[in-house]
Amino acid sequence: MKRFVIAVVSACVLLASGGPAHADGKKPHQFAGATKCRSCHEKDEIGNQYGKWLDSKHAKAWGTLASDKAKQWGKDRGIDDPQASDKCVKCHVAGHGEPKARLGMKYAKTEGVTCEACHGPGSDYRKKKIMMDQKKAVEKGLVLQSEKVCLTCHNDESPAWDPARYKLAGGKTAGFDYEQATKAIAHPVPAGYDPSKDSDAE
Repeated sequence: MKRFVIAVVSACVLLASGGPAHADGKKPHQFAGATKCRSCHEKDEIGNQYGKWLDSKHAKAWGTLASDKAKQWGKDRGIDDPQASDKCVKCHVAGHGEPKARLGMKYAKTEGVTCEACHGPGSDYRKKKIMMDQKKAVEKGLVLQSEKVCLTCHNDESPAWDPARYKLAGGKTAGFDYEQATKAIAHPVPAGYDPSKDSDAE
């Protein structure tokens, strides 16, 4: 009985703390949701990054899983409902598969592939006083640029994969080209930030 009580108390403490800590003792960053980014990043004076995202295919990623084409692709692979399949949703929703402790109150899977899919969970770097300092923001979880992040979904496991989608120099083709792909979704970079300091290189 004593062991049971200890186990229950331990579980309650863990839940109250927002989940398990990282190996270094720090609490994992939470996915705050695109609406949290919007409060600052829809301002024209800093480039309206939110608006750029809202017009992108990433913002519509969840909805595309309900399309006839997605349903047919799902059917061909034995999937009845793409919006209910982890195989599909993992690349159409930022934060999918993460424990609830990592999902903030404003998080919504219907937002699709949000800012945080590329830039990392934003709960700890989203405040203006942190975002004003690139080094601090990166320390708090901000990802600047990362081809590795893109390749987790833009690869030949996707039913939408086209090995000749991108035209390269010398007449070559590729299913994914980081430089061309990022240009298509690029947003204005806020003053004081240097995106050339690629997160992969750190």
